Amino acid sequence: MAGIEATIIGPLNKDGSLATGDRHSKMYDAASRGNLYMGVSASGGIALIVPATTGGHPTLWNPKGSGVNLDVRRLSLTWVSGANAPGAVEWASTLEAGAQVATGAPIVTATKVAATNAIAGGPVAAKGYWSPTTNTFTAAPVFLRGAGISLFTGISTTAVAPFSLFADYDGDLIVGDGAAISLCFQAATTTALFQVAVIWEEIPY
Repeated sequence: MAGIEATIIGPLNKDGSLATGDRHSKMYDAASRGNLYMGVSASGGIALIVPATTGGHPTLWNPKGSGVNLDVRRLSLTWVSGANAPGAVEWASTLEAGAQVATGAPIVTATKVAATNAIAGGPVAAKGYWSPTTNTFTAAPVFLRGAGISLFTGISTTAVAPFSLFADYDGDLIVGDGAAISLCFQAATTTALFQVAVIWEEIPY
């Protein structure tokens, strides 16, 4: 039509309509920028425990002064062995944790394990600390929220095992400057062992 200029504002479908779907998987952009990291437990699996001053809480710590927020994107639990009882998997927090372990500090000891880049073979420059095994705290981590996963009564010889459980987060679980979150079990220590994997994006603040 005369006097009207057409402006293409994006890719089009074959029928001429605007293509609005994602061109890649939802975490691809963060991964391609080198900002997506994974923290995992040992292949043999670990038990999940109630919040306590000692024990094997898988902990994600954003050290004070990191310059980033840790945006947790996914939690996965993969069953390895043992029976489990009903209960809620939960996140517990330690606030004002500073940047270093020390006697009398909120986090007294931590067994730090290097995070891995979500791109296999990609550079690892994670600012967040990942400690999947033994940690000690001056005060037990405080219940923050449910992880979005509950366990059921499961016996290792039944047809329901092995199994995997996943929880995805969309900006609703962010570890801020100087804070830490620990993965715990609400009822008691699990007798089952799980491979734990936490995926997070590091976003400058």
